[in-house]
Amino acid sequence: MAWKKFEALPGYFGGKRRLVNDIFKHADKKEGVFIDAFLGGGSVSLWAKAKGYRVITNDIAERSCVVGRAIIQNSKIKIADEDLARLFVPTKNSRFIEKNYTPKVFVRQTARFLDNAFAAIRKSTEPESTKRYLLLLLLIKFIGGVRQFGKFTHTKDTIDLENENYDWPLRSKSHAQKSIRMIQHPLISLKHLQAVINRGIFDNHQENEIHQLDIFDFLKKVKGDIVYFDPPYPESSAYEDEYYVLDCILAEKKIKKEVSVFSKADAKLFLEKMFECSLHIPQWIVSLGQTNPSTGIKPQELLKMVRKFRKAEVEILKHNWVISNAAGRPQGDNIEYIVHTI
Repeated sequence: MAWKKFEALPGYFGGKRRLVNDIFKHADKKEGVFIDAFLGGGSVSLWAKAKGYRVITNDIAERSCVVGRAIIQNSKIKIADEDLARLFVPTKNSRFIEKNYTPKVFVRQTARFLDNAFAAIRKSTEPESTKRYLLLLLLIKFIGGVRQFGKFTHTKDTIDLENENYDWPLRSKSHAQKSIRMIQHPLISLKHLQAVINRGIFDNHQENEIHQLDIFDFLKKVKGDIVYFDPPYPESSAYEDEYYVLDCILAEKKIKKEVSVFSKADAKLFLEKMFECSLHIPQWIVSLGQTNPSTGIKPQELLKMVRKFRKAEVEILKHNWVISNAAGRPQGDNIEYIVHTI
């Protein structure tokens, strides 16, 4: 049975929920400071928090920092019913979502709700407050819950819904579920998500931290016992592409898309720089993968890279990526592996 607290996190692709046991079995220390260098969707940090580590995590992406500040750093503040009510208080807004993402991404009524809700959050909560990040996480999860496969590139369902053509959006149980959420009153989904997020908030009696720094600057300054690396997989789908719409919504403007250096063909140079910046941290655990055997970094290549600095071993894992399966792409070529220092 899946750990229920994971449900508080957004379902970002590349998440490590099913791999946390494989990752943590390699941890030399079962307590102390656990550094998660790439927070992403938060699965590994949340698991480390539950294990009792003091978690220090980092991610340059605002969408990930929302998760860190709402769930990892937060130990007691939860979403109350009155917080849901404030999302519906009529609030002046720029209509950014309606103007830019209707009807391909959202039907008009959903876009109008989201424009109002984001504006209401900005007006009624303090900047950098835990409550603000909790409500932003709530809306991120709401958005993921109405998008087919949690992605923004699949547009036919939404366009049909906007035009009141229901045959395609309701063609199967899995598609109908998200299509119905798109056109029903938002409060129905929000009440469920409120309970789900609140279940993920707990106190592990540690001072957990979230940073939003360049990865190399972060690694040079952070101190701890174990560092876990889950960088973007070289030559695979970039998070900046997959979640560009969400990033623009959070910024309330069209932003420049800057693909991570780790997603590019010369990622090896940056991986080595990452290790050089981490020499003061006793143990490294690195997870990486290939979506195709002819691209990316092979397990033995990464092992050789790590062995320039430390003794290390590699473990090949059996793991199918949920997002690939949802998109219908064959997964036989996917490789997931862990390199850990010894």
